[in-house]
Amino acid sequence: MTQSDREAYPKTNFRLFIKLLQVVETQKYWFAARTLSKQEFAVKKRIENLNLEEGIDVECYLPTRTVISQLKYRRKRSVVPVARGLIFIHATKQSACDIHNVYGVQVFYMKDFSTHSMLVVPDKQMQDFMFVMDLNPEGVCFDNEPLTVGKKVTVVKGEFSGIEGEIATEANKTYVVIRITGVLVASIKVPKSYLKAIND
Repeated sequence: MTQSDREAYPKTNFRLFIKLLQVVETQKYWFAARTLSKQEFAVKKRIENLNLEEGIDVECYLPTRTVISQLKYRRKRSVVPVARGLIFIHATKQSACDIHNVYGVQVFYMKDFSTHSMLVVPDKQMQDFMFVMDLNPEGVCFDNEPLTVGKKVTVVKGEFSGIEGEIATEANKTYVVIRITGVLVASIKVPKSYLKAIND
């Protein structure tokens, strides 16, 4: 290596480092966050207003379902969160921090215990979860702990085709368990004939 090569090498590394930083700063992730009690809809509305007023590029997803409650003389339909105090935020790490630190929105990001940083939900897990919630929210069971976990599978037939998860059984029924690691587990009932094993 010549003297000029040695002098050019650090500059090249520095430029590459700056480009990598720019890519990292523009990369959006899904973050799982907690809200104060019964504030899920208010937090979602506040973030949507910040998008309009401040021009921040942040998306939020609040999984909901419809419940029917019987009042004295009538039935009442209500939209409620599927998991109390849980909201998902799609943003860069800086924008996600700004929501709380700069704009004062009361969200508390869940931590990844292995890295001690904000918990990032993989895009595929989030897409599968949103797809299932959009298609059939009443047919989804939720739990913070997994059912009996087994082989990784993909659904190859039916309305849930393309969804990946783990097979589980309970009371002689087959479920596909969709994990949002460190946050929650959702399961959908699927016939065994609709499943195909994923080889690791």
